[in-house]
Amino acid sequence: MCKNDDISDKEYLVYLYISETYRVFRDRLIDEKDRTKFNEMSHAVLEHHLTMDWQLADFQNTLFGDFETNERKYIKLSSSNDLIPRLDELLGMYNSDSENQSMNLVFFEDCIQHLSRISRILRQQRGNAMLVGVGGSGRSSMARLASSIN
Repeated sequence: MCKNDDISDKEYLVYLYISETYRVFRDRLIDEKDRTKFNEMSHAVLEHHLTMDWQLADFQNTLFGDFETNERKYIKLSSSNDLIPRLDELLGMYNSDSENQSMNLVFFEDCIQHLSRISRILRQQRGNAMLVGVGGSGRSSMARLASSIN
């Protein structure tokens, strides 16, 4: 989903690779122990094959998406604090549509990560996901906002 022109250097490509690997494989793991093991294994493999000095923590919460700018380019997203004003703007656009039920959302790190994941899935051809969680955790709100963004 990322254009070649948007990949500026080797580090950016590694960010993209890690992000996509985590979305395809790591997001399907069911507990923190398995996710931590996957993080360590992927770090060990990439460190062995890449000649760059990098820490796993630098790449662990990297998000890519196409909603940070109006250009709709699939790029590395800014930090959560920098992204919140844009998400508030997108939520305002969603709420301004008279057909939609108005939502009042507070964006925080986990919320933004889930929104990014759902948006990525819906952006793909035949993209679908089963959102699991307790009632009131924001599954339908995140799905509605992500579909509105796309």
